[in-house]
Amino acid sequence: MKYNFKTVQDAYSETRKYCVDDAKAQFPPYVTFELVNKCNFKCVMCPVTYTEGSRKELDFELFKKAIDEISQYGSAIRFIGYDEPLLYPQIKEAIKYVKEKKLLLHITTNASLLNNNNLYKTFVEEGVDSVIISMQGLSKEEYCSMRQLSDKTYSEVISNIKKLYDYRVTNKPYIKITSTITQRDSHSDAKEFAKIHLDYVDEVQITGWTHFVAIKEQYGQENIMNEMQVKAPTFKAHTPCYVPNYEMIIKSDGNIMPCCNTTTSSLLIGKTGENSLMEAWDSKKALSIRKDTNSSDLSKHEDCNHCQIRYEEPEHGHNISGLFEGKVFKTFTKHNI
Repeated sequence: MKYNFKTVQDAYSETRKYCVDDAKAQFPPYVTFELVNKCNFKCVMCPVTYTEGSRKELDFELFKKAIDEISQYGSAIRFIGYDEPLLYPQIKEAIKYVKEKKLLLHITTNASLLNNNNLYKTFVEEGVDSVIISMQGLSKEEYCSMRQLSDKTYSEVISNIKKLYDYRVTNKPYIKITSTITQRDSHSDAKEFAKIHLDYVDEVQITGWTHFVAIKEQYGQENIMNEMQVKAPTFKAHTPCYVPNYEMIIKSDGNIMPCCNTTTSSLLIGKTGENSLMEAWDSKKALSIRKDTNSSDLSKHEDCNHCQIRYEEPEHGHNISGLFEGKVFKTFTKHNI
């Protein structure tokens, strides 16, 4: 079995086949790498802001070994997670290695480091396929508030995105801005938000509501919702999750997990260097996790227990069902603005 995706979106489309009970991809259509467990921002909704201790970087030899195995299956590669991937010391080498293996590569970044060592040029010259610039809110003021940043940093981020956009010869990498919102945002501002940014990206997408449940319950920030002036979401008792049917992430310490929304070892299914990725994918632990999540038994695993999939936000609905119902998720391009 080997995938033959033409775009990263093809890999995402493949995952829909496995959004049913007891389904499993033979191997994940995409594999995510959390290259480092650190970030240069301190966003109020991110676990990294509230954790201390040693910061790890994925051993580059382990990274290459994983990519070598993935190349047998043709999966797309993603550099995202609870991190800023451009902080990885071997980021240029990592990009080059993925593309030498003729794999599709997606990178999600806050864009603040795109100008460091001309990384925006590396993205274009090495053939990165798609880039998401992660934002919050529907205005500069909300972005700076949620990310605890100055207007100057915001301006630098926008400047860096423009450099990447202008340096492209074709539409590769495909550049998208995504933003989550809270009750502090007005839905009516979404179109104006998109208009502003579509001058230097290909797409703007509102991807749901900003999640504070884990920050409150796992990281001791009991007053976070009051401080941010947002209402608590509503718990949904029966919500199946199919992400472990098709997703895999390799963390900065080499741990292999079946979901990118992991901050503990509760979903550990293997370890890079000790297990092959296929062994981890077909392990008894992975099978048990899928059985639990497919049947809505999410309380067994710490990361699942606090996941946003279990909640519905009062004004914006449910992030997961909203994806298919079009309630929260809005996509803008130059052709439909």
